[in-house]
Amino acid sequence: MLPVRVTRRRTAAAVATVLAVTLGAGALTAPAAVAAPVAVAAEAQAPVAQMPLHTIVDAPGGSAGFFVDNWFGGDSVAWTGYEDGKTVPVGAYPEFYGGDLYVDYDGAVVDMATGARYELPADNADAVGIAGPYVFTALTLDSTSGTGTTTLWAHTAEGKRLIKGLPAGAQDLSVLSGTGKLGVVRFTDADGSRNEGLVDLAAGTVTEVYEVPGTGAFAVSDTRVAWVETDASGARRAVVVTRGTDERKTVDLGPVGESPRLALVGDWLLAGAFPKAYGMDPALDHRLRAWNLADTSAAPVKLLDRVQSIQPDAGNGLLVSGGLVGTGDGAYRVGLDADGRPAATFVAANGSPTETAELSPATVPSGTVDLNRTDDLDFRWNLNHSDTRVTVELKHVRTGTTYRSVQNGFDQAGGWDSDYSRGFPMGPTWWGQFENADGTTGRRSPYNGAYTWEMTAESLAGAGPALKRSGSFTVTRTPRPHDFDDNGSVDLLARDASGVLRSDSSLRAGRYGSEVDSPETRIGGGWQIYDRVEATGNIAGSAHADLIARDKAGVLWLYQGNGNGGFSGRVQVGGGWQTYDLISGGSDYTGDGRPDLVAADRTGVLWMYRSTGSATKPFDTRKKIGSGWGAYNQLVGTGNIAGAAAGDLLARDKDGVLWMYLGKGDGTFTARTRIGGGFGRYGELVGSGDYDRDGKNDLLAYETATRKTYYFGGTGQRYTPFNLSRVGTTLHANGTYDLFS
Repeated sequence: MLPVRVTRRRTAAAVATVLAVTLGAGALTAPAAVAAPVAVAAEAQAPVAQMPLHTIVDAPGGSAGFFVDNWFGGDSVAWTGYEDGKTVPVGAYPEFYGGDLYVDYDGAVVDMATGARYELPADNADAVGIAGPYVFTALTLDSTSGTGTTTLWAHTAEGKRLIKGLPAGAQDLSVLSGTGKLGVVRFTDADGSRNEGLVDLAAGTVTEVYEVPGTGAFAVSDTRVAWVETDASGARRAVVVTRGTDERKTVDLGPVGESPRLALVGDWLLAGAFPKAYGMDPALDHRLRAWNLADTSAAPVKLLDRVQSIQPDAGNGLLVSGGLVGTGDGAYRVGLDADGRPAATFVAANGSPTETAELSPATVPSGTVDLNRTDDLDFRWNLNHSDTRVTVELKHVRTGTTYRSVQNGFDQAGGWDSDYSRGFPMGPTWWGQFENADGTTGRRSPYNGAYTWEMTAESLAGAGPALKRSGSFTVTRTPRPHDFDDNGSVDLLARDASGVLRSDSSLRAGRYGSEVDSPETRIGGGWQIYDRVEATGNIAGSAHADLIARDKAGVLWLYQGNGNGGFSGRVQVGGGWQTYDLISGGSDYTGDGRPDLVAADRTGVLWMYRSTGSATKPFDTRKKIGSGWGAYNQLVGTGNIAGAAAGDLLARDKDGVLWMYLGKGDGTFTARTRIGGGFGRYGELVGSGDYDRDGKNDLLAYETATRKTYYFGGTGQRYTPFNLSRVGTTLHANGTYDLFS
């Protein structure tokens, strides 16, 4: 197989065309064997023409220049002249453009080669396309009924003429350029079949009509036509017909990408597929390849690594928006060399390489990241192509837990900044939503501590090597009393009848935000030996939340949190704790920054145990606060729920009424405030801390009858500290438990 030549244009009259930058990264296995092109000469100069990013040759080339379209720049079609290589906008987005002409929405035709301007006749104002020096319009008689006869007209500044030979019943007309001598009129017939008719531009006659599949590409040369067919299995092939004969060949295109583009140059068939921005199949081939029609059994020759549009020029060549690894993205002129072989000349660059690259600085976490109010971490790389698979792997150094995010192409649904001159922003926002690297669907909020990350960006079009980046950062946030795995989310402990203790958490953003459920974690068995287990927050000096547990002999034990969702071995605190009916931890009542413990004895006296931060002696000598607390059947430490600096205490009486005691910060409380009734239905109330991550502490409540957990959102208000309209959660849903903390 003869190789395809790739050269660089050296003259100042370079064709100024640019390829639309789709995004792509890292090399994948090439889907089909192809011969390699001849390397670009090292001494060749870079193209003179330089176009903005994300522009594409979007119409057939004319004798004096061509049009380009900025896909992401709004109404920004521009004209580039061959002679000076300059690009100028053409004003409002034209209705049609191609060759040297464009038609605006007022029916005015502008010739960019000469500067001439003329109006289409009022009775023929519906332009349907441009081919060569002509603007075509379609006129349907009896158009109000939708069943009239349609005629096709060609217009120049000198006047109009009727195109003869259009089949009766043709409708839905559009006209495209075919070659320098031929136009193509696309239409449907009475039964809805798609047809392609060849228009002899000099004679003004439709000379040939081909019925082709409704969705396939169509190409024409002075000697052949070709189109794409897809069989029941999805395999695509090109049908090539020699004009004026019965000769018909088929060319197997292999695993070519969706909606392939076709072109005919001499005795060669060219095919390539436009890479999609999102969800592209990397097993498909998107390169521009050439098949020698004299030997269709030979392997195709690669012409370009990327192709986005193929347009005829004013002669018998092509203008292709595409890219070649090592040369760059931009406009290539494709024609035949002196030996009759396809040759691609790089005539205009858009400043982007064909292989995956960053166009502007990335947004990634670095240093120490404070996540006290949010779990959002952005990983954004501004890449040059949209058809890129971006894989981010994030590893928590202390635990070895790894998270993984895969994005198959640029998805604009995220609403990113539309200024794509800096590249396509790709990568995840981390809100505990990474899928675990082992393939499980469990979700976790970010752990505190050091992280490393690696990013790999691979081209889904297989264009060039993968782009790799790596880095590190550290996450920190204020410790939370119900955060046992050190990831900032609330963990609720529950014990079942067999004595197994489990932890469950979920991620919620605001009262009305969606909830992401996390799987339960089994902490361990044997907890049936305790009649009370209480989450206390960090009372023993480590960075993690702790537990106390009272056994049936009245001995109190300390379990220090290990930050992995579990606890270290127990340490005995002391005996005699059977004297207390109620025990509650989790609020800092003394203002020293450590959570304290309160306990009501059987005579109704409330005692304060100030925490020390020591693992061997976690509490100071108890201090009497007051009496009369025998009226309550549950105490709940909530932290600050009413706007003051100190921690507060809730107490539920035997009628199910919930009361709040506002902490003064010196180990005492103000007079009680009634919150509301109806709380007797709940088997356990838990001061969770900030469950919904709105900056205010909340209350969890487990309803035994329904086996469901609800939360009451904190308001931070003095007399109405909670929204009393409860919200359901997934925490320990439908389980049977006899203890919560």
